[in-house]
Amino acid sequence: MMKKKQVFIIWLFIPLVVFAQREYIRWNIFDINKVRTKFSNANQLCNGNFQNTIFAMPPAFEYPAGSGINYGTDVAFIVGGYQEDGGGENPNNLPCVDAGMTEGPADYWDPDHYDPYVELVDGSDRAAMSDDPGSWPAGGFPDVIPNYYYKTTQDYVNGTKTQTPGINPLPLLKDSTGWPGAGENGQRIADQESFSACYAIDHLAEVPPERWLTIQTINRGMAWSGKYYEDFIVWTFVARNIGHTPITKTYFAVWSDFAFIASFNPPNPFGDDGDVCYYDRDRQFAYSWDEDGIETSPTGGTLTASEIAWAGSVVLKTPKGDDGKELGVTGYDAVSNYNAQTSNIGNGARKVEFYRYNLANRDDPRDTDGDGIDDTFDGKPYFEAESEPLQIMSSGPFTLEPGQMDTMIIATVFGVSKLDLFKNVDQVIQLYKDRWHVIAPPPKPKVKVIAGDQKVELIWDRAAEKDSLFEGYRIYKSMDNGVSWGQPIKDIFGDVIAFKPLEIFDLKDGITGTNDLVPGFSLGFDSGLEAIRKVINGDTVNYFRDNKVQNGYNYRYAVTSYTRGGPAKPPIENAIATDPSIPGDNTVAVTPHSPTASHTLDSIRVVPNPYIASARWESELGVRRIDFTVLPAKCTIRIYNAAGEKVKTLYHDNAIMSSESWDLLSDQGQEVAPGLYFYHVDSPLGMKTGKFVVIY
Repeated sequence: MMKKKQVFIIWLFIPLVVFAQREYIRWNIFDINKVRTKFSNANQLCNGNFQNTIFAMPPAFEYPAGSGINYGTDVAFIVGGYQEDGGGENPNNLPCVDAGMTEGPADYWDPDHYDPYVELVDGSDRAAMSDDPGSWPAGGFPDVIPNYYYKTTQDYVNGTKTQTPGINPLPLLKDSTGWPGAGENGQRIADQESFSACYAIDHLAEVPPERWLTIQTINRGMAWSGKYYEDFIVWTFVARNIGHTPITKTYFAVWSDFAFIASFNPPNPFGDDGDVCYYDRDRQFAYSWDEDGIETSPTGGTLTASEIAWAGSVVLKTPKGDDGKELGVTGYDAVSNYNAQTSNIGNGARKVEFYRYNLANRDDPRDTDGDGIDDTFDGKPYFEAESEPLQIMSSGPFTLEPGQMDTMIIATVFGVSKLDLFKNVDQVIQLYKDRWHVIAPPPKPKVKVIAGDQKVELIWDRAAEKDSLFEGYRIYKSMDNGVSWGQPIKDIFGDVIAFKPLEIFDLKDGITGTNDLVPGFSLGFDSGLEAIRKVINGDTVNYFRDNKVQNGYNYRYAVTSYTRGGPAKPPIENAIATDPSIPGDNTVAVTPHSPTASHTLDSIRVVPNPYIASARWESELGVRRIDFTVLPAKCTIRIYNAAGEKVKTLYHDNAIMSSESWDLLSDQGQEVAPGLYFYHVDSPLGMKTGKFVVIY
């Protein structure tokens, strides 16, 4: 394992007079499936931990959503090429690179090469998303995408816009709600979409003379909530030459910097050692993982190999060459974060070096056959980074004439194992080949929950049963806030790929067993649906009661519907919603509780007793707690150790919940020692004493 080099960063003070003009950068969050990320409307798909940790924007590819574990330092789109009459000054006819990532100041990356068009931003404080009308422009989206740019930084400061005669703005097609969808006629084709458009402007050039390409970029993100689409987000990137002269020797590229794990906190913004990256040439897929399988968890403790996800970027579409055919990925460069930045084995921190060494991947000793694709990785089948692995996939060279545009489409993909990752990659590739035609599950059940005394009751609607392919319902139960959902189902390598549901209720139609296309997926046991039918207020609904719960502990439940599948079609199941607080979805959170004590204190109990660290009923990973149950509405609980010393005072004031939790920390915030403890409960109803044991 390589040792991490000590890195010295020189911070430069950059004049703020121009930076102050940048008032239209916006952020928003994709959160409809298991991949959750905050993206910008300036071609940055995540912004995790980097030199400027104070500017990080969590979540940055949090996976799975709600886990608090993030994997993205920076993923962004890049355009490079030559242009005689571009923006700024270019007296020596050097190549220019405009990039969306913000990996830090000084000699690494000057931040933010793109500015959004104000017409697509004005009146909103966040990047535009299809399911968030408040993020749309105040006056609605215009009928065309603006196509002005700036020739100099001073023009940018003064607001002196330039437009090319004969190059018309692009029409902006919209659906009936006014959203500019990703479909051919402006219709939405994903469950959640983003839309932004920018012009290039290098207003913080690292070395004068400043220069940039006269390009306009259009970026869309697309995410789906279905079971087979929940592990990736698709991003489409279009660049159009809106200047007077051609852009020659052009490259489009995607920069992938996945950190394992992104922490957002100093002093170590680069994660632990052991990160490696790989490239699958057939799939055009750059991916990475933490090889040593040891990472510091942001929620405390450490993560093992089975708890660390795999992640990567797959290229689905590339620009076309002069022959009209897609170029494919012509360059793959794998480098370490600070490994010889301007050499042929490192990432070029300046435009010229980056264009030569990273986009064109020239003279790279790891590219043994000179085809632009790194292949040896120092004699290994992978590249072991000294801090965090950076991967650049590029496509070129080609020419963008004035008014001409081309496209790159990628997907950022995650999996719990390498096998799961490649399964998800193949699914997004097939989705692209199917022109975004999604195989949909039945309608997602709308679940309500009722907390009782040592029980939880679930009630949901029957809309899913109207689907012609509906087969049944699956009920899941989580005791760790949605990190896991029952007994794990593992692949042949021992990695968790799914969870066994708590219960399955299916049609009595002879369809049972498993489907070969989805390993471990049970189609049910011909139970019939009468077992879950119940009439409530005159309506027949579905009903399930779980009696295997403990008062005072947090549980999550999810109810999914699924199809029966067929010989060539897998069964399709709803995804589990990540936010149980949203009413009307299929996931709920609940804490069962006893009726509030009103006449006697004899029923007060300590649960569990004895307390044993890391028991399965602990509701939050890494959090220790016991509960005092069946309490009166108001009382004071004093806890003493075996020596008679008071270690904690708890105050309970709740007429609804009859339990009070203790995190096993003293009044001074110190973790208590194992042993025998006594408690005194004082209330208007009297006093109750008892004892309990703590075992570590």
